[in-house]
Amino acid sequence: MANVTVREDGGVRIVQVGPMGPYGNNAYIVRDVAAGASLLVDMPLEEGPLLAAIAAEGGVQRVVVTHWHPDHWATYDAVRAATGAPVHVGAAEVNIPEQRVDGRLDDGAEVRVGAIRVGVMHTPGHTPGSISLRVGGAVITGDTLFAGGPGRTFAAGDLETVIASIEGKLLALAPETIVLPGHGDSTTIEASRRGAAAYRLSPRPPRSFGDVEWPLG
Repeated sequence: MANVTVREDGGVRIVQVGPMGPYGNNAYIVRDVAAGASLLVDMPLEEGPLLAAIAAEGGVQRVVVTHWHPDHWATYDAVRAATGAPVHVGAAEVNIPEQRVDGRLDDGAEVRVGAIRVGVMHTPGHTPGSISLRVGGAVITGDTLFAGGPGRTFAAGDLETVIASIEGKLLALAPETIVLPGHGDSTTIEASRRGAAAYRLSPRPPRSFGDVEWPLG
């Protein structure tokens, strides 16, 4: 059974469902409590706990997926059948059948959840169209930024791209901002700034890719 963690920030509730499935994914339900409106971010396994969490919040009116990798789409059919909610992805994302996409989100777009405005940031590197979502005092980062460093990269040049996304978009947020990643534990922008600064003292050689962790310290 997946863990469920609830964060309250004024009238904003963020429900973290996870870790789930073989890759320890997290999904997030963003809810305007007063309006009774909710948004789901990502659709990983496991179907039972995810649908139970959605039902406990009274359903969702929209789904946003942070990037195309299949572990973030594993319960697409079940979520669509249960909610009928349209599914949105980043404007530049690839490898998604168009029949599964109801809309694409540009960098700087806002998604409304009741009175809540969720800011969309294009944060490429892990995939070409990866997005992060700013909501209240938190940012949902998909697989762009984790507690220990950037998301995995798969080709030469991608590591530089994801680092640029993190430094240019995410680390510019307030230091107390909570980072809610697609896998693993939460962190803060302040901690991520320290990790990125330590990495910059001894970066990977140009055109490296793969798994990278911030140095400890």
